[in-house]
Amino acid sequence: MKKSKVVIPIMVVVAILATWILKDHTDVPILHKVLITIGACIMSGGLGYILLKPDVQKVDPKPNLQQTNKKGSRK
Repeated sequence: MKKSKVVIPIMVVVAILATWILKDHTDVPILHKVLITIGACIMSGGLGYILLKPDVQKVDPKPNLQQTNKKGSRK
């Protein structure tokens, strides 16, 4: 699974929530509301990208008991 499949929906949800929360604050200018929303989207996307685990396909498979080094044998 690629990270962008998860990061972009996170950013959209954060944008919707930030807009919904900021609509009640009439004393904040509209330009500041837009900047706050964009900043929240960028921060959540960046954190989501960094904190997501790497792809599972890139991880080495578990070694079998037969493949492990036995005493006296070197590979």
